[in-house]
Amino acid sequence: MHAEAAIDALPMSDAHAVHALPAAQLVRQATGGDFDAVEMLFRRLQRRVHGFAYQQLRDAEEANDLTQEIFVKLYRNLGRYDPDRPFEPWFWKLAANTSINYRRKRVPIPIEPAEETADTGSSQRGHDPALVDALAQLDPAYRLPILLHYYADLSLEQVSHSLNLSIPAIKSRLHRARAQLRNSLAEADESEGTR
Repeated sequence: MHAEAAIDALPMSDAHAVHALPAAQLVRQATGGDFDAVEMLFRRLQRRVHGFAYQQLRDAEEANDLTQEIFVKLYRNLGRYDPDRPFEPWFWKLAANTSINYRRKRVPIPIEPAEETADTGSSQRGHDPALVDALAQLDPAYRLPILLHYYADLSLEQVSHSLNLSIPAIKSRLHRARAQLRNSLAEADESEGTR
């Protein structure tokens, strides 16, 4: 009886061990042909990547396409990852570059969110619509540091590595972006107050 319980517990503890593996270890396993490691890596990143894509494009269907493109690029470039360096900055640089290229090739920036995304509201759950609009109006040079630092939870050093900028440049862009966001949000409040 106890032996059966111990055997049943083994796969569960192995599953927890896989969850506890750092991303760099999953990448090493994935480059070695372990598709379970690839899937685990994708699952870990999926929500953050989709949120990042949605913040960039403001269209749920396009965000799904961009998310898929980011993961395809990740899979194709796993062999280029240097395991001696942190994974997150490398990955978010790849995601940011893929996003920039995607927007250049395919998507005009919508002025208003698509109607189907406004109806579902699932992609914006928990986000102030005025903030989403203000973020969309930011220049990508300011939007990317904001999204990487605040949304993807990267440190200033990781954001600087991701965007190939110095830490003072990142701080400057974050400061300017926050100022622009404050102004946009204040204008939105004023326009709502006059209605």
